[in-house]
Amino acid sequence: MIKNLDESFKYKLRELVYALVKDMDINNAFKTTSRLLFNQELGEFVSFEPYLSEAAVGKQVLSCFSGKKLWVASEQYAEGSKFFDYGIEHEKIKEIQSKPLNVDEIKDVDSLLHAVQEKFIYSGNKTLGNSNFVENSDSIVDSNNILNSSIMTKSNHCAYSYLMQKSEYVFGSTSSGDSSYIMRCFYNNSLKRCFECCTVVKSSDCYFSYNLMGCGDCLFSFNLRNKRNMVGNIQLTNEHYAGLKTKLVGELAEELKRKKRLDFSVVDILQ
Repeated sequence: MIKNLDESFKYKLRELVYALVKDMDINNAFKTTSRLLFNQELGEFVSFEPYLSEAAVGKQVLSCFSGKKLWVASEQYAEGSKFFDYGIEHEKIKEIQSKPLNVDEIKDVDSLLHAVQEKFIYSGNKTLGNSNFVENSDSIVDSNNILNSSIMTKSNHCAYSYLMQKSEYVFGSTSSGDSSYIMRCFYNNSLKRCFECCTVVKSSDCYFSYNLMGCGDCLFSFNLRNKRNMVGNIQLTNEHYAGLKTKLVGELAEELKRKKRLDFSVVDILQ
């Protein structure tokens, strides 16, 4: 039955199915991450997009050919720059770049630069290697189920993130490679189940912590090495820590569910 449909309708149908699958996968991944971090679901992913998008690096531009929205990994392009969709507009670029310059219009260096400038069209939405279900993202390599992100390599189930490698289930995070099930984490490496961490390495189950290494189960703690069961840099017993963690993380979850964001972040201490 599909083969009897005209090409334009089949293309639109594929786009619709793609969007539905992508939204379902990202939403499920967000709920899974929420349960691991907060022992409960926070709500639907779409409600938290404004909050998570604060970590995204890059900007939205328009294709000079189709007017379609594209994402580029840098915010530093000059005003007036032109862009094309890397995935579907190669032929249009080839046509422009293969067209010879008009020699009669080349009178000096300035006129030459002006003529060449017409061929400067930057690419957006670059998806490379074995990547699938990537939307509104740029410089994505061998990654799957990626949304509104930039410079991601060998990563899966990520949204509103930047400069990630070998990571999965990542939301609103920046430069935190080899990590999984993290949300709102910045400039880290090798994290597991962390929320609002900054400059933390080889650590797990940490919340609102800064400059930790080799730590686990730390809340609101700073500048620690190889510590566990810490709250506010105070060492607690396993039992005392577990009870306090349940209370504090539960309060964070309730505020997130109510406001769809927190009004403070661990990165504020860097300012």
